[in-house]
This record gives sequence, structure tokens and C-alpha cells, in this order.
Amino acid sequence: MSRNRRELLKEAGAAGLVALLPAFGTSAPAEAARSPLKLPNWNYGGNSFADDTVLMFRGNPSHTFYGTGPVPDNPRILWKQRLASLPTITHGKKVVWAGTGWTGTAVKQGEYVFVGSAGGYVYAFEADTGKLGWRYGTKRPRMYKGSPCFWDNKLYIGNTDNRLHCIDASTGKSVWKFDTGRDLDSSPCVVDGRLYIAGENGNARCIDPRNGKQIWKTFVGGVGKGTPLGSNGSETSPAIADGDFYTATYDGILFCLDIKDGRIKWKTRTHDDTDASPVVAGDFVYAAAEEKASYLFCFEREKGREIWRYGGNKMGYWSTPAYANGRLYVGGDDFNLHCVDATSGAPVWTFKTGAGVWSSPCVVDDKVVFGSRDAHLYVVDANTGKEISRVRVDGRIISSPCIVDGNIWVGTATGWFYCFGA
Repeated sequence: MSRNRRELLKEAGAAGLVALLPAFGTSAPAEAARSPLKLPNWNYGGNSFADDTVLMFRGNPSHTFYGTGPVPDNPRILWKQRLASLPTITHGKKVVWAGTGWTGTAVKQGEYVFVGSAGGYVYAFEADTGKLGWRYGTKRPRMYKGSPCFWDNKLYIGNTDNRLHCIDASTGKSVWKFDTGRDLDSSPCVVDGRLYIAGENGNARCIDPRNGKQIWKTFVGGVGKGTPLGSNGSETSPAIADGDFYTATYDGILFCLDIKDGRIKWKTRTHDDTDASPVVAGDFVYAAAEEKASYLFCFEREKGREIWRYGGNKMGYWSTPAYANGRLYVGGDDFNLHCVDATSGAPVWTFKTGAGVWSSPCVVDDKVVFGSRDAHLYVVDANTGKEISRVRVDGRIISSPCIVDGNIWVGTATGWFYCFGA
């Protein structure tokens, strides 16, 4: 088992304040594309989501699209690439950050897959071969812990340099940067030509993705005396549905905002730090909290009234639930993947792994695909909870898979990025 998660997050937040050692794999400059990548013309309008590929964290703004199949019963490794590492001195100790972060899902557009790394770079790889298209970084690398959002052939991704970066997806060159004041674990999404994101400075924001100008911001809290570096504010990726913006905070509060102007419509309590992102399905919004209030909650969307809560484990939830076919699938730090009835909150089944499950599961073709801190990628039957297959990888998986046409791209926290397929 790894060190306590709160210690890790505290180190992660402090990483931006400490001196950097020469980095393994980061000493070379960032590499722009020698010639622009051949990306398809943008045909998804004003939104960063589609039904034939994965363009953002959890696939769509409500967090209910998980990719396309057919998912193989026994996926094998097609290729893997080593990502850069970022050594730091934190509280007098050497800490090396590498691979994909807990919210660091890849996205795919055209023939390329794009991913951010805790090692300090964003990468474009040929999806079928793993060949590097470009690598984007800054002069003083910092961690990209969240997922990129792909819109209008640009990538939007937060960094522990406190900035939201806009990158030209064809060239790997910077378009603009927006300073939010603190870390950005939150992953953005674009709806009707506006970008939405939260952040560790406690603000939810609406930004014009074309020029990086702020349209509105609303303070939702989670910062103040006693809040630890790297674990404060709002680390969730916003869920957007029907004009509502949902985000949760370190204070254990779930907010519903109006996307037009950021006005708070209502707020309700989850009772502990809630980093897992909200999920919207029908008339309900689901949220999962950490170990002091280790529950998966169902709230009605109109006023935030609690409908039910599922416990299941006493160690906390960092995995964002997946909603499919009237069920919720969520990883627990108790080593289990939990399947829960979305209407009643009743348990359906649990699947045991060898370590905590922070990876946010994907449900495609009635198969649940997810990683575990036990260094395995799992494929489980969504109906029965029976294991279909598992693949051993080189290090713990804490991020969520990207699944398109049955191929699976996912990184490890030790620096590897994998492509699996039939």
C-alpha cells in the first residue's frame, strides 16, 4: 500500500512551492510537432463531447458516457510509452511524480490520443502505434494531474502551476493561459461555447475558451485556515446538465449553480472532503465522499434533498461513479468495486481487488473496465460482478481509462502510459 492519501496530496500541493531537482526524462525541451498533426475538421459544434469518441473526463458533461466498444474479453498490451518524471524536494524529502494522476484520463480525437502527466508534460501520441506527435511543457515543469478537454481542435488542461492551459492540438503550442491562483485538479468541459471548471482556490468559473477571458466566477469555499495544500477548494470536475453546474468541495458541500451567471441555486452536505466528481442522471445527482463520511449519496436535483446514502465501506471514495442501466459503479478505498442500485441505493454486488480503487470505472458493452492500486487493469461483468479478465501493469492505476472502438488507453502512477486492445 502507498502512503496515506492526505500526505500525498499535501506533498502534491506543496510541489509548486519547492525547488525542483533535475528531472528524469524532463531535461529535454518540450517537442512541438515537426509538422501539424492531421486532425479531422471539428464537427461537434460548441460542445466538448461526442457519441463516437472520448473528448473529456467521463465522456460528457453529465459524466455518463464511458466510451465505445467492442471491449475485448481479454485485452492485451498493444504498446506502452514511458512518460517523464518530475523529482522534487518536499518537506526535505525526495518525491518523484510520474505518470497519470488520479483524475488524469486521456482523450482521443482522430488518429491521436492526448494525455497529461504528473511528470510535467502533455503528450500527443499516435493512437495505434504510440509514436510521439508532440510534447508540451513549460520552462519549469509542474504536474498535470487532471484530464484534458478537447474542443475545436484545442486542448484545455489544468496544472499545479495554478494555470489553465489552452494548447493547439495540432502543433502542441500554447494558445493562452489563465491563472486561477491555486492548483487545478478539476478537468474542464465546454458546453455551448463556454468552458466550465472548478479549482483549489475555491472558485467555480466560466471562461471563454476562445480567448481565456473569464465570464463569471463563484466562490464555493473549501479553503481557509487548516485546509491542507493539495487538498482544498473544489477538486471535482464540474457536471453540467440542463443549465445547472454541480461541484463539491473540501468542506463537504455539493453546490448547484446556474451556468448563465454562476448564481448559487442550492447547496447540500456530503459531510467530508468530496473530490470524486458529481454524476447527473435523470432527476438525480450522485456524489461520493471521503473517509469521514464514507458514503455514495443520491440527491434530487430540484432542491438538493438527500434521497439515499450507501455506505459499503469505511475507508472513503475517491472514484467518480459510473451510471449505466439503472446502476452505479464506484471504486472504494476498501479494495472493492461497488455496484449499487441507482433508485434505492441498495447494494447489488462487490468485486474485491488487491488494493484501493481510485480509478473511475467505465461501463461499455456491459463490461466494467477500471484500474486498481494493485497494478491491474480489470474487466468485470457489469451485471454479475464476475471477473472476466485482469492484466498486470507496471505500477498502480489511479486514473480512469479512455475507451474508443474497444481500445483502452490508461496510465499508471509510476510513469507508463498503455494502449490495450484485442
